[in-house]
Amino acid sequence: MKIKLSFALIFMIGMSQSVFAQLKGTIYWDENGNGVKDASEKGVSEAVVSDGLHVIRTNADGTFDLEGWEKQRFVTIYPSADFDSPTRYIPITSNSQNYDFGVIAKEKKENVTFLHISDTETYEYGDWVDDLKKYIKVQKPDFVVHTGDICYESGMKWHSEHLTEKQLGIPIYYNLGNHDLIKGEYGEKYFESKFGPAWYALEVGNTLYVITPMMSGDYAPSFTREDIGTWMQNLVNAYAKDMPKIFFNHDLLTNGDEFDFKVNEEKSIHLNDYNLKSWVYGHWHINMVKTHGESGVTTYSTATLAMGGIDHSPSSFREIKVDAKGDTKSQLIWTYLDRDIQIVNPQEGNMTLSSDGLLHFSVNVYDSGSEVDSVLYSLWDKNGFSWTSSMQEDNWSKMNKVTDWNWRANIDPGDHTNATLVVDAYLASGEIIHRKSTFRIVTAASPEVTTNDTWANLAGNSAHDAVVSSVQKPPYELAWTANIGSNIYMSSPVLFKQFVLSAGFDDSNEDKNFIACWDAFGGEEVWKFRTKNGVKNQMVIVGDLVVATDMLGITYAIDIASGELIWEKDLQYRRLPGFITGLVTDGEIVYTGFAEALSALDAASGNIIWTSKKGGGGEGTTPTMTIADSVLITGRHWGSLDAFDRFTGKFLWSRSDQGLRFRDGVIAYKEGSLWVAEQDTFHEIDLKTGETKRTFATAMKNTGTSSPIVLKDRVILAGSNPGLASFDRTTGQKLWEFEVDPALFYTPSYFKDQQQSLESTPILVGDHLVFGAMDGKVYAVEANTGRLLWKRYLGAPIMTSAAISDKGFYICDFAGNIYYYESLNGTPY
Repeated sequence: MKIKLSFALIFMIGMSQSVFAQLKGTIYWDENGNGVKDASEKGVSEAVVSDGLHVIRTNADGTFDLEGWEKQRFVTIYPSADFDSPTRYIPITSNSQNYDFGVIAKEKKENVTFLHISDTETYEYGDWVDDLKKYIKVQKPDFVVHTGDICYESGMKWHSEHLTEKQLGIPIYYNLGNHDLIKGEYGEKYFESKFGPAWYALEVGNTLYVITPMMSGDYAPSFTREDIGTWMQNLVNAYAKDMPKIFFNHDLLTNGDEFDFKVNEEKSIHLNDYNLKSWVYGHWHINMVKTHGESGVTTYSTATLAMGGIDHSPSSFREIKVDAKGDTKSQLIWTYLDRDIQIVNPQEGNMTLSSDGLLHFSVNVYDSGSEVDSVLYSLWDKNGFSWTSSMQEDNWSKMNKVTDWNWRANIDPGDHTNATLVVDAYLASGEIIHRKSTFRIVTAASPEVTTNDTWANLAGNSAHDAVVSSVQKPPYELAWTANIGSNIYMSSPVLFKQFVLSAGFDDSNEDKNFIACWDAFGGEEVWKFRTKNGVKNQMVIVGDLVVATDMLGITYAIDIASGELIWEKDLQYRRLPGFITGLVTDGEIVYTGFAEALSALDAASGNIIWTSKKGGGGEGTTPTMTIADSVLITGRHWGSLDAFDRFTGKFLWSRSDQGLRFRDGVIAYKEGSLWVAEQDTFHEIDLKTGETKRTFATAMKNTGTSSPIVLKDRVILAGSNPGLASFDRTTGQKLWEFEVDPALFYTPSYFKDQQQSLESTPILVGDHLVFGAMDGKVYAVEANTGRLLWKRYLGAPIMTSAAISDKGFYICDFAGNIYYYESLNGTPY
């Protein structure tokens, strides 16, 4: 019996070796494209082929002989810069004798463009698919990479049918994400059945692009770190060490500067040694770009083009351009926007002449499927744009592109008192969007300089009690508008004396991250300060300083009058997601940071008073922190609502039940209680204990970054759908509801279905509410009835809350514009 078993074992080993030895084949020039190696077709030498572990180059005649290994499933060809292979991989079977790949020559490119998409997590068609297809057709990138979380069997099946090379017109390469490891013989088996191998490489231009799998997920994969590490070492050994390399994975390898892939306890692969240029990933559902110190490695995280990000990053995909040296530049493309255009200055028949004597025209225009190549404008006298005047071709000039969404031009109006502005936006698709506006030119009133307008926190105070005693009334008229030069997220404007400030971010390249200060009365830029990464949320005013924290956790204190940096503090925020929580101050202490980096800073010096060190994880958390007497209220999205002694940093209590682990809504503090709407429930919470005093169901979606307005007998809530509503404070009975229009793009987590969202806090100004919405409109609504009093369309989402002055309000849009609207105190135009 033992002898028979020994023979059986020998036979099995022999069979195994036989199978491994059969991984032979030829890479050849398929000149006639018939998929068969004809006698006249020559082999391709030095082509790269792999069995998933070994990576080798072909012989002079194009033949190869792979060793094989116990987990072999595919023989995969890694395309070169000068050829493509219609067949990328061939499944390994016991009866296959040869694994031949016919390749087709192509011209080697110096510059390469690809699109990065991630975390689509869907089994259904959406408008984002058409946006992607149109962009590919118009802009002609070379390929697409999806960095995983296609999601479960149904999601992978849908993507394998609808997001393919055939459907898109260019190759698409898929990464394995944690939700793509599903139940089966082994976690990645179904992925392989739809997309082939889960790790491979391709050469395009002068750069090697490396697709790597997520190492763990919902179900265990068959591969180990040893497997992937061995393959990775063989891969980099097969190519020139100094060849530029871009790696793709579902997750980020490191937040530090050293990109070390750990093979086992003894060995790591130091990818920096192999000219790693970029690491491209998803997983976190955030948009972020970061240069990793002296290594020079740039990492790109892209949210999802299908829906809002976990940290409320806008629905988007990323275009990345790679030059001959492998260096990259990127551009985020916001989805769900179809030929969206709006002339934002002039507005509604009037335009204010600026202090420099010029008219400052401004146009917001965006299309998800096509770049805007240029915007032309012409100005016409009172006789207007007509059959005759339209022939005057020399009357057209180009506007200047200020951000990805905003175009501007300044012009001397001459003797005009009434005029017509005509705008033509030219898209790369060949489409032209035509708009015009007839207006009256008015002279700005002389500003009455006052020192009373200080708006230091979100909603004007550290408790976020969004109620302002004021006699101003709608309608409002645009007094001026300016642009920061980048997108503005949730950095609601702050006021100090004659200055107004906001901050912009650049999740494409890190180049245009700014804090800017303007003259509050005329809109002239006073100064602009570049931060290391984007400031995405609330800044605060402390004395004569503005204090802000960027996504890297670096905090800046800047003198408001001069723009001089007074101090800078690195919070040692070495984690994902990037920091996007709003700051709060009591006028002496600034509270910033997140989770274990949560800190109280002395505003005058930047010295740390305390740091929480309380971990617990959490996702990107957009609500601004709240001061409630001696307590600091903060939170961790997907974690909990947390309370700390704000003077010592002592942890007091935490809530993660009743939907409070989702930290979307801003906390208001009033009458000794904390008030917040989250998910579909409104809560009153005891400050000392954290216990719920009362709740009621809102029948809304309350996942926007908004603070409730708490009044004596009612509360007013802004929602992520369908707008805002007023409720009886005691019974929870809905008194009125005001619906905004569907969002221009999506920001609340997983939103994608025409939701009507607010991502800001309405301000109660006297008897009316002032707010902006994701539909691109700014509104004034009667607080008692919900009746619309006034609105303006800006053509870009509004994620900031208004800052109220004694004569009007300031608000910013996503296109990077800041607007000052002055109250006409009930007087019609």
